[in-house]
Amino acid sequence: MAITRRHFLQQAGLLSLLIPLSSPKAALILQAGETPAALHEFNDWIWICPDNRVVIGVSQCEVGQGIYTGLAEVVAAEMDADWQNVSVQFVTGRDAYRHTGGGETELSQYVAASLSMTHFYQRMREAGAQARAFFLAAGAQAFHCSANECECRDSHVINKTTGEKRAYADLIAYADQLDSRSLPLTLKDAAQEKASLIGKEIKRVDTPLKVTGQAVFGIDIKLPNMLVAVPWMVPTLNGKIISIKNKAEIMAIPGVIDIVTSRHWSTFNMFNLDKDLSANTVLVIAESYWQAKKAVERLDVDVQDSEKDNFSSETIARDNAQRLADGPFITASQKGSPEKIFASPPTATTLHQATYTAPYVAHATMEPCNATCYVEKDKVTAWGPFQGQDLVRQTLAKMAGLSPGQVEVNTTFIGGSFGRKFNPDAIMHAFIASKAVNRPVKVIYPREIDLQHSYYRPGNHAHYRAVIDENGYPLALRAQYASDGLFWQVHRQDRVNKVGGWDETIVENVYNTPYQIPNLQVDCAIVPQNISLTFLRGVGSIASLFFLESFISELSHKANLDEVDYRQHLLSRSPEMLRVITATREAMNWSSPLAKHHYRGCATNFWVARDDAFLTYVVLMVEVVIENNRWRVVKAVCGVDCGKVINPNLVRAAIEGGIGFGLSCALRSELHFEQGAVQESNFDSYGVILLQDMPEIEVVILDSTRPPQGTGEVSTAVVAPAIASALHQATGNYYRTLPLPETLS
Repeated sequence: MAITRRHFLQQAGLLSLLIPLSSPKAALILQAGETPAALHEFNDWIWICPDNRVVIGVSQCEVGQGIYTGLAEVVAAEMDADWQNVSVQFVTGRDAYRHTGGGETELSQYVAASLSMTHFYQRMREAGAQARAFFLAAGAQAFHCSANECECRDSHVINKTTGEKRAYADLIAYADQLDSRSLPLTLKDAAQEKASLIGKEIKRVDTPLKVTGQAVFGIDIKLPNMLVAVPWMVPTLNGKIISIKNKAEIMAIPGVIDIVTSRHWSTFNMFNLDKDLSANTVLVIAESYWQAKKAVERLDVDVQDSEKDNFSSETIARDNAQRLADGPFITASQKGSPEKIFASPPTATTLHQATYTAPYVAHATMEPCNATCYVEKDKVTAWGPFQGQDLVRQTLAKMAGLSPGQVEVNTTFIGGSFGRKFNPDAIMHAFIASKAVNRPVKVIYPREIDLQHSYYRPGNHAHYRAVIDENGYPLALRAQYASDGLFWQVHRQDRVNKVGGWDETIVENVYNTPYQIPNLQVDCAIVPQNISLTFLRGVGSIASLFFLESFISELSHKANLDEVDYRQHLLSRSPEMLRVITATREAMNWSSPLAKHHYRGCATNFWVARDDAFLTYVVLMVEVVIENNRWRVVKAVCGVDCGKVINPNLVRAAIEGGIGFGLSCALRSELHFEQGAVQESNFDSYGVILLQDMPEIEVVILDSTRPPQGTGEVSTAVVAPAIASALHQATGNYYRTLPLPETLS
């Protein structure tokens, strides 16, 4: 099958996309028929070309987080590869590329939960060190000296005595004589790493392709004989199709090839909580997207409503509020005896309480969901922006009645995911469409489908109470949360029932807070709704931490204490967080006088990744200006300790992007439901921030001797509470509901 030069290919048994690491003249984008001759596979991560180019495999897909650059740097630094003569290749299908964590319990290839660098840093280091050990040994044989008399530099081995050097490619001839697996493995120490690529401001490898339009995203895929399908879905989330009343009319539209019905699986279907697999989707298959889209707009479908759709935003809010009032709750964590403190009637001066709410939100990725599939007799091939390669492979194998080895998964660049493109729904529709017409079919979701039939982050409600001591600090604090639960849908047995019935995603980064509060209790109540949920950048913390951090700020204001000083007191046993607070405070010049109508706010995040995969310390300080009763953030300073920094550019971009995402949640993003249907349909009704809404951002990265930690999600949740605190100081009002009002009373 011919594929144009904009597309990736199957090469050497690996499904790959090769990307230039530096300037255009160093680029190598392999296409069909252009694979370098005698490409030598060194290990699961490294290939050597005859021209001495080093190809580094990266198994974590590029979701915009810069992982093609970061992990490639780790390998290149450890093996002393010439960065100007390196290419990156996405690799898939081997056990070396699989991991667990972030809620996934089975070995699988996927990107999620900011785990890529944390989980693959050591693997990539060892792969590079293995290569360096081999080349030193091979160089020693070539120079007739000891390996100690050789050094590796810029993809060459150099005899330190004579200055003679040999290219890595020339030393591959010794591969039959040397078993690299038996050679001593020595990783570089901190000083050696610092002298290499680690910690350097290396530019991202994918930027040139994206700027010049050469990057191939899922929506760009074009194959010979390919058709395009556009879905129509039952307006409510749980209804089903009875019949297509004007099928003959639609089939007569020029360009329309076929109409098939499909199932848009709910999360409940995927996790075997709901057996109903009735058709709820119509796929119009046509020669082009616009032919299919226009035909979809003319569909007349008879549908059957479901009792499951008897919900609205009002009923959800009522259910959560009632549960907060009446319980019951499951205690997620407890310290001391808060019930004894609250048993004594507190006075108005010693009691502070607040109720907070946050809405359901959608991912709203720049590139809508899409996928391409070609179903053949003994093979299925998939192309698309897949965040979970093995999930796609296993899903299609099951649908086709084939083994996973008979499914080929090609991963493109991903035009934004935030967790959305981990779900395999688009490729499932593409499979059904392709099977119906015996041709490759690309399914593209219109924005309306992408928003109204997605998998969401749930709304959350919480009630906080604190008894304050004579110095203004909490003697006892009780936080009660009521919400639908993501883990209640996707990990009910192994992550909810196993711990006694509370859902970690509802009280994320709260149940394990480092704040030193003598008597603390965090309670959780799961309030199920018939709405499909999935992971979304920041997961539960955007709501749960907004509640906690807002309450801490409120306590500081009630005590008439500086909110940064207040947090430092409560974090006295967390020297790492105190270090980040101090650095952020200095960069923000926190104590300096402010201009008229300018106000500041602060929030912290002690991000303990799921399953204790990593720990990142984050502090955000914002400056807000009030103009004509409207506010905007003009400056944000974010301090972060994320362990050893491989590439400051990538950390800075992740933190800045997280702040932008968090600002959308703080300012505009909100879904409304009516009779089981999402009311927002496009960006005219579902708000996200615009470029002019972004403030000046300074990221303060602290040095650390810890291994690399995650950064992709850690700055999302601190945005809203920092802004809410600043707005309180401006108006004296409390802001306890997301999104925050753009106009102040």
